[in-house]
Amino acid sequence: MNAMNRRQFAGAALTPVLVPMLGTAPGAAAATGRTDDKVSGEEIGVTVQEGTNLAVTARPGGDRIILHLQGKLFTVARAGGTATPFSDDFLTPFWPSLRPDGELIAVQSFAGGMFHIWTLTPDGRAVRQLTSGEYDDLCPAWSPDGELIAFTSARQGSNDIWTVEARTGALRRVTSTVTPASQPTWSPDGREVAYVRENAIEAVNLATGATRVLVPAAPGFVSAPSWSPDGGRIAFIRARDRVQRLMVSAAPGTEKPAGSYDDAFPFPAAWLSPDELLYGANGKIVVSRLSTDAAAIVPFSATFRLVRDRYPRKRYDFDSRREQQARGIVAPALSPDGGSVVFIALNQLWLQPIGGAPRRLTDDPYYKTDPAWSHDGRRLAYASDKAGTQDIYVLDPETGTERRVTDLPGAQFAPAFSPDDRTLVFQDDRFRTLAVDAAGGPVRTILGPVNTPGRPSWSADGRTLAFTVSAQQRNQIQLVDVASGGTRVIEPAPFGSISARGDDGPVWSPDGRWLAFCLRGTLWVLPVDPRGTPTGPARALTEHASDAPSWSGDSQRLLYLHNGRLRLVALDGSGTREVTTKLAYTPDQPGERLVIHAGRLWDGRAPEPRTDVDLVVEGNRIRSIEPHRGDRSHPGHRFVDASGLTVTPGLIDMHNHQHMRSRSFGDRQGRLLLSFGITTTRSTGDPAYRALEDREALTAGARVGPRFFMTGEMFEGPRLSWEFARQIADSGQLELELSRARELGYDLIKTYQRFPDDWQAAVTAAAHAMGIPTTSHYLYPAIAHGVDMQEHLAGPTRWGFGFSQNASLGIVYDDVIQLLTKGGMAVSSTLFSASALLADDPGIVDDPRVRTLFTAAQQETLLAKLRCAQGTGPCGFLDGNAEAARRDVAVLKRILAAGGTVVAGTDAPLDVTAVSLHLNLRGMTKYGLSAHQALQTATLAAARQLGVDRELGTVEPGKLADLLFSEGDPTRNISDLARVPMVLKNGRLYQRDELLAPFLPGSASR
Repeated sequence: MNAMNRRQFAGAALTPVLVPMLGTAPGAAAATGRTDDKVSGEEIGVTVQEGTNLAVTARPGGDRIILHLQGKLFTVARAGGTATPFSDDFLTPFWPSLRPDGELIAVQSFAGGMFHIWTLTPDGRAVRQLTSGEYDDLCPAWSPDGELIAFTSARQGSNDIWTVEARTGALRRVTSTVTPASQPTWSPDGREVAYVRENAIEAVNLATGATRVLVPAAPGFVSAPSWSPDGGRIAFIRARDRVQRLMVSAAPGTEKPAGSYDDAFPFPAAWLSPDELLYGANGKIVVSRLSTDAAAIVPFSATFRLVRDRYPRKRYDFDSRREQQARGIVAPALSPDGGSVVFIALNQLWLQPIGGAPRRLTDDPYYKTDPAWSHDGRRLAYASDKAGTQDIYVLDPETGTERRVTDLPGAQFAPAFSPDDRTLVFQDDRFRTLAVDAAGGPVRTILGPVNTPGRPSWSADGRTLAFTVSAQQRNQIQLVDVASGGTRVIEPAPFGSISARGDDGPVWSPDGRWLAFCLRGTLWVLPVDPRGTPTGPARALTEHASDAPSWSGDSQRLLYLHNGRLRLVALDGSGTREVTTKLAYTPDQPGERLVIHAGRLWDGRAPEPRTDVDLVVEGNRIRSIEPHRGDRSHPGHRFVDASGLTVTPGLIDMHNHQHMRSRSFGDRQGRLLLSFGITTTRSTGDPAYRALEDREALTAGARVGPRFFMTGEMFEGPRLSWEFARQIADSGQLELELSRARELGYDLIKTYQRFPDDWQAAVTAAAHAMGIPTTSHYLYPAIAHGVDMQEHLAGPTRWGFGFSQNASLGIVYDDVIQLLTKGGMAVSSTLFSASALLADDPGIVDDPRVRTLFTAAQQETLLAKLRCAQGTGPCGFLDGNAEAARRDVAVLKRILAAGGTVVAGTDAPLDVTAVSLHLNLRGMTKYGLSAHQALQTATLAAARQLGVDRELGTVEPGKLADLLFSEGDPTRNISDLARVPMVLKNGRLYQRDELLAPFLPGSASR
């Protein structure tokens, strides 16, 4: 499929939504203009002879094998040879099951955004969807007579076994178990269906409902049963102690291995005869003979056709001094009288009369968030870390007087006044909902921890709170009885999801009759009774991208954001008008000129550092690099003595969720990153407006921190998990989300686990026309349709087994290496396993940067990781060990050796911010990479992936002055890289003590 056909297919999949967009590009404060150049594509063929988590099936006596490899179906001769592809990339088939006559294949397909049961012929021409609905249907298995397909589904609450009639689509529920039942297989006489439940395999009699245990629970995990043709045995996979073996059981408790392969992939083996089993293991197609314990390899080669885009990247003017309009408006709130709006922008709190100019209410460098009006319009509550931790403040906007309402450990944010203005409810960094008298005093808990809830909103009678929570993989509305703490959850619309668990509602109208929220990309209102129970269906008020609603005091108007602009709309949807916000900023450009005497300089290219050089920096750029001369005169330049230090390019963290915990971190976050020499970060999913506000504040010099390449919420399908993802329900909404990306000037679009593959191809075409890349957790079909990058070696995916389709037990086979490297897809390291290296440097928990700039909760997290690494405490889900780190780095080494690209990323704050990047690099060097290779993953390679390697990533004349100064020589000892006494970002020098000073006890700067 050539590039034009791919683009036409992507457009057709969403017709007529995306086609008009493909020639447009982003408008952004940092961009010089639009890039309308034509995007072209290069077709590449990649042939592989191994498969990671491949699945195979065949009929007894048949001469063809059905092979599922990397999301694509092939046929291959029983004796092996060249595999012939026959499934469309966007069918996204999985778990193939061959009808007994060999004429039809059942799969679970993700086409359409939910897994359902589909059938297709082995030539791929006759494709048919059998099941539908809002629940996943998984793991199909044909009945012996070819009339029924058994499958797993949660369509009536919990995972049970169902059947669908292949001819009519008629459904029947087979099991009603208390605990989930999954992965069915039929007895050869068709009377029973066996399945996995509670780590055992049991069978149900279809006529009587009676059940019996075939394989009792035992150490390890069982999966993928398949019944022998004679009905006397069950084959299955047992995983234990990082080994997966194909086992066969003739009676309960009698299992024994079939063959010696230790990485049998978790899919049903196909019985070729009562003595032969066909399955995938250790990257191969294997046939095991039970009677002799012999095994044979079926050799194959499969070719993937990839289209890799060539497109002009978004252009940045890092030297700009021109005035720019601020678009990063966070948490706007309409005043009760409807006459003004308060919001956060450029790191300050602003008040703007409707039709007037914004007035600054704060003027300090600290972090602010979540402004909220009192109902009488006389006071504003907001959160700030100006006293050292994030606390709630109440401000009189007329006089400027304010008082601190909370003084608690940790962070408090998201305040909301009760209807009588006597009480403030708020949330904290433990995700509790708390209340305090608006004048201050004792704090009481209303609700215990809830996973990253949205901001709270009061009912008119003050008896109920509403906020967004994650429920059934959607953003739904939780109602909380203030007195009792009792909760209930309601849907904003059937199977609907509020756009994001941040500022997108629900917001209760002052009269108590409506909840406003953003859904499917637009603004909606839901009629409710005084306790929040819906009294009718929700209705949409807007047709364009809408976020962050707030009400006027008379409940007749709503203020909201549309792609960086404020708008008003009436309750009936009429009278939409824009509220002009004339708030401008100019990029911060230092005027200072420096001469830096460096004892050593690693420039990012040569393996060895240079010694005794002078770097001349003027403004934000390196003007020259010269051998040091003590008698050299540079009038008007400030001398920086780094003669005892090593200078390297500033580090780049390519996988960071900077606003996942920004309200907890506050002003600490940017200072912490800089103090560890990280001068650039890239977001891979963040609340869009908070990310944009951060980029603008950093660019304007209103906040201290690295330069920031931002994106908004991850594009997600019908179900979601993270608070920084957006459910996209249909192609119309997808157009709105792309308009937001374009008009807010995203630097990247990330698509997540349940985003359909045809949409991903279309989004990639649209993003490349904007000049920006796309990334996801998927290798194929993403790589075949232009997606630029894969996050993680093996990140979470939608497949429902293990953690990824790209690794089995952490093992990556050659298909993944070949596709990544020949297809030119970069991968981020995100070595959570590198936390094991804390055992090599336990003193890091007492580093002044950690003690000062980590919050108490983050210090506890780091200490727990240290105990895990030392074997003195339990390990968390994401904590690694030395063996895992060794295995992960071995994969990175293979990718680099094959000519691929690895960039350093951390997934912070899921891994510890700043420290984890250094642990990543230490892990790389400890387990096989050179210091030069490791350093380049966080410098030159990262800059290339950002499209800014002419500006960043190396230390060369003409490039931006982003420099890390380290004690020791990190090219010899990578641990020295974390010994950072000072850092230069955009030509501005920061001493480590200067970065820490505002948060030291008794700081005079507060």
